[in-house]
Amino acid sequence: MIIQPNPIRILLVDDDPLILFTLEKVIHMHRDLQVVGSMRNGHDALAFLQETKPDVVLLDIEMPFMNGIEFLQHIQSLHPAIIVILLTTFEKEHYVIEGLTRGARSYLLKTATFEYLDQNIRDALKGSFIMPARIAIKLSAFLQTKKDYREQSLSPLFFQTYGLTRAEQQVVSLLGKRFSNAEIAEQLQVQVGTVKNSLVIIFEKLHIRNRQEAIVLIESQLG
Repeated sequence: MIIQPNPIRILLVDDDPLILFTLEKVIHMHRDLQVVGSMRNGHDALAFLQETKPDVVLLDIEMPFMNGIEFLQHIQSLHPAIIVILLTTFEKEHYVIEGLTRGARSYLLKTATFEYLDQNIRDALKGSFIMPARIAIKLSAFLQTKKDYREQSLSPLFFQTYGLTRAEQQVVSLLGKRFSNAEIAEQLQVQVGTVKNSLVIIFEKLHIRNRQEAIVLIESQLG
């Protein structure tokens, strides 16, 4: 008698009912894969996750109540053994960075075919890292840009000229590296609102109107 292995248990989390329906249909075609639940937002999915403890979570990023990045943080804190595959239409670099640094195993696009979804799930469980080529190219270019800016720094004279406080200097340095408000907040371990308020003051001190003008000014100092 041949004993069949237990199927890979999968939780789907996406606010698009059509995507959920399609994923269920694709996964249902494979005997070694099983959908244990379909949730429309991160808040409900987190409660469901506590009860079912699936092997894999296919996770959207932009959802109501609790987005995918926030949900991913909870998973890593409560159930780090669960494999998370981000599944989204978004190709923005900061989504890739945030998702991967918070423990996502793979990053797949909804715009791509689901033809290899079953194998991607199996590969992720085996420790493989999956990312579409065009996402990898964008990510590589983005990280190189970050690296180039990290290798340079503003002079103390620049900060003194504009009367920037130590906290404001940190914000300006990260702004010059093209960090988003959320990334700056994470680096400095403050609220995003605090960063936004600091930028208002910084823009006034630098005699500029917006983020783009700030970056132009900072780059002129680095060049």
